[in-house]
Amino acid sequence: MKDSKGFTLVELLGVIVVLGIVSGLAVVSINHLVKKGQDGVYQNYEATLKGSSDEYLIENPEKMPSIGGNINISYLTLKNAGLISELKDPRGGNCNSSYVIITRGNDVSNNYNLTYKVCLICGSYKSSDC
Repeated sequence: MKDSKGFTLVELLGVIVVLGIVSGLAVVSINHLVKKGQDGVYQNYEATLKGSSDEYLIENPEKMPSIGGNINISYLTLKNAGLISELKDPRGGNCNSSYVIITRGNDVSNNYNLTYKVCLICGSYKSSDC
C-alpha cells in the first residue's frame, strides 16, 4: 500500500458530525441564556412600575385609595407624569397596557397599609398575578 498523508472520508465525516452536535448544543444553550436575560428585564420592569406608582402617590396624595379600596395606575399615566421612562419589550412588543393595582387595607399606626399588584403586559409576556 501507498503511504499517503491525509484524512479518510470516514474521518472527515466523523469530525463534521461531532461539530454539528456541538454547534446544536451551543445554540440551545444560547437560546436559554437569552430567554433568561429577557425574563430578568421583565422582573426589573415590574419593580420599576411598583416604585414609580409609589412615587406617583407621594406626588398626588389625593389619588390615594380610600381605606379598603383600590386604584389602578396605568403605565402611560406614570410615563406621562415623568416618573418612568419608556419600557422597551426585549421581544419586540410594547408595554403600554401595563398597570399597577394599589389596595389600601386598614391603616395601622400612621401606616397606609398599601399592597401593590403589578400587571406587566409586554407583547406575549404577562405577569403571573394578572
